[in-house]
Amino acid sequence: MINLVPPAFKSELAYSRRNALLIRYLKLLILLILVLAAMLYGGRWYLSQQTQVVEDRVAQKQASIAAYKDVETKGVALNKRLTSIAAIQKSQAKFSVLLSDLAQNMPQGTSISTITLTGDDKKPVRLTVRAVDYKTALAFRDSIIKSKRISAADIEDIKKNPESNVYNVTVTFSFNPGQAR
Repeated sequence: MINLVPPAFKSELAYSRRNALLIRYLKLLILLILVLAAMLYGGRWYLSQQTQVVEDRVAQKQASIAAYKDVETKGVALNKRLTSIAAIQKSQAKFSVLLSDLAQNMPQGTSISTITLTGDDKKPVRLTVRAVDYKTALAFRDSIIKSKRISAADIEDIKKNPESNVYNVTVTFSFNPGQAR
């Protein structure tokens, strides 16, 4: 093919082709920028929605944790009370321990009429016991001293009741350290 187009027109034709190509690329670039801007805007919107959902979940969890804080505080207070109760029970002499020990070690023919407790296992306990005869009255002290909880026992007084022929024995005894608990 022979090109008969004048040179001035040829250069204008080349410039117009380049201009058309440049306009096409410019349109594609603008379209690409618009698509990217839409994608960025959509991504930002999606992320803001997800952020809001996560913030709502965090707020719910914090409210749940705050509710558990109250339960934890109540639990700690209850634990302190239970620890105090356990400490008090360990430090107090137990009446049931004394009674079961006395019941195991009392001789036949004796019965307890009074018990004077102090609430402290370091202080002596005073018992008044009724015995059927003098020998049984003396045996009471010897029988309770056999208990592993009792360290010492002394007879304070033995009196015979003339009306009923029963002997009233007053015995004072003390516990071994920590055995009344």
